[in-house]
Amino acid sequence: MPKRSDFEWLEDRPDWIKNAYRLKLEVEYRRTHGTSFQFLFDRIMRSIHGDDYTATATYGNEGDLGCDGFLRSRKVFFAVYSPSPYFKLAEARNKMKADLARFEECWQIPKQVKQWTFVVNYPGVHPSMLALAQEFEELYPGLTVAVWSRYDLTQQFLIFARIDLLLPEFGSVEKKVQELAPLHFVPEDTALPSEEATLTYRRLSARITCQKAEYDQLTNEWLDRLGQEPLNWMMVHIQFLVGAMASVGMMGSFAIEDPPLRRLKFETAVADFAWRKYFKTAWGVPASLIFQEDYKKEYPLIGDDVDMLFGVCLVQDALTLATIRLHSRITGLWENEILEEVWSYVTNIKIHPEWRLAVLLLG
Repeated sequence: MPKRSDFEWLEDRPDWIKNAYRLKLEVEYRRTHGTSFQFLFDRIMRSIHGDDYTATATYGNEGDLGCDGFLRSRKVFFAVYSPSPYFKLAEARNKMKADLARFEECWQIPKQVKQWTFVVNYPGVHPSMLALAQEFEELYPGLTVAVWSRYDLTQQFLIFARIDLLLPEFGSVEKKVQELAPLHFVPEDTALPSEEATLTYRRLSARITCQKAEYDQLTNEWLDRLGQEPLNWMMVHIQFLVGAMASVGMMGSFAIEDPPLRRLKFETAVADFAWRKYFKTAWGVPASLIFQEDYKKEYPLIGDDVDMLFGVCLVQDALTLATIRLHSRITGLWENEILEEVWSYVTNIKIHPEWRLAVLLLG
């Protein structure tokens, strides 16, 4: 019988390695929903439990029998919930009720099942879901009902993941990561939209509709606040530029991965030196968020270069307006109509603060 000492464990590795894997998970949580989050959950569970964990699949009219995966030796079954574009508590509770009802129809409790776990792609577990779990335990004697959040998944991964199991799923950590500043994770902001995003929308709207006095006032406020919280503003600018790119992509007015650079530069009115120094990063970061591994162009990382941070931030702000204007010229759509579409993307598909680390350190 294998002993713990027979294997290498992530828990015993240095903090910088554990933090790097934590970052990988945090980024993946925000890139996945629906089936893709279930695949991520499967990878995490295989990293911890190996062959004892079995992923399931739907089949015909029978579906998945209320089970998205299970641990054979412990008789623990999982149902996974990760909606798009974002989590709604009432819908999560309804899904939990429906999944357990379906599960109860298909499995013998407690003969076949000891624990049923509802896994949510959310930073934490709301008390109402814990209360619901207690109600279910009263309805089904002998069954333990649990709710896991991202936090629970990450903690189990950091403590129980085996090195030989996690390497095929998440790869190794490059030694150069040790030289970077310590990684700090900001609690997820679930308020939509943010104050910065609202100001950005108002400022773009004033510029598009030629409201000079309002635009100048909002620009002064933006510049004052930009100096205080440049990371916040860069994330907002990425958010809007992703929205503008999404609008372009839906209409196919030009290729996001290979944009018409001369026309785009003309619309930005950015100085030549700033364009040469900052454009690749300013455009590449949001493009890579959209295309992920399919975006093949390389761009300089920001790292701890404060001047580059500000430069990229300013160019991204100019690129959002330029993208909207170029999109309008190509398609004939009104600029304010395009801005409203961009705003709908911004308010429905949130780029969370944890992306700061992915952008600044990993690109």
